[in-house]
Amino acid sequence: MTADFPPELAGEDFRIIPMSYVLDGTVYDGKNRAFLTPHEFYSALEEGKTSSTSMVPVEEAKAYFAAMLGTGKDVLHISFPAAMSGCYDGYLKAAAELAEDFPGRRVVVIDGKCASSGEGLLAYYAMKKRDGGADLDETAEYVAALRDHIGHAFTVSDLKHLYRGGRLSRGAAIVGQAIKLNPILMVDENGALEHIGSVMGRKSAIRTLLAKMERETVGYVNDVVIVAHGDCIGDAEYLKEKVEERFPGRRVIVTDVGPIIGSHCGKGMLALLYLAANKTDRKM
Repeated sequence: MTADFPPELAGEDFRIIPMSYVLDGTVYDGKNRAFLTPHEFYSALEEGKTSSTSMVPVEEAKAYFAAMLGTGKDVLHISFPAAMSGCYDGYLKAAAELAEDFPGRRVVVIDGKCASSGEGLLAYYAMKKRDGGADLDETAEYVAALRDHIGHAFTVSDLKHLYRGGRLSRGAAIVGQAIKLNPILMVDENGALEHIGSVMGRKSAIRTLLAKMERETVGYVNDVVIVAHGDCIGDAEYLKEKVEERFPGRRVIVTDVGPIIGSHCGKGMLALLYLAANKTDRKM
């Protein structure tokens, strides 16, 4: 569930492996306890509750893949980046063990090197490639190349989550929060989160995200642009409007950032996801 995938982009035979999270000691796994809605989750964070996440257990991944293999289908799994989590190694192990149980069937695991709706955007293009007639290996090769062109430009409002994740010092987080500093972040070529600078104020942050997207998309036609947000729908709709003004004719979809990514970025995360000529551009 790190993909934060817009439901309207889902195609046939597309699934997302659910991940659990712990909110103030209570486990939400979607089975024994239903997942909170994004608004409920972020409201809990605002109340001071803390959230943490963990990897999908190998046995759980095996069961999920096995259900698809059992129908006679192969699986292409786009994983959350190895640079951010150990999930990738776990999925590789699950795939290797299933090869013995399902001879003739395959699970291909790819490090997506993308996060949140960037991972979702990569999955969308993978489905388009598959639906255009590409086989498993052709689609996997396409995904491995395209992941280097999924641009991520985002900002957050609550700096304590970046401090908890080791992206800001405690002092910088306290001062930045006090003066309403807005960090600008990206996902780099390795799939790691990178803080590339900061601006004063939310509107400045939104202008910076737009400028970054405009610079990085030169030469690329985006049929879909995703605006992802952590319970800040007003800012998301404003950003959508600005994208539509600057890129007429593009389909711009607004979607929620769920609790898994939200646990690490907090309420107020605002992101642009798009095809980029240069994903590694660290300019603001």
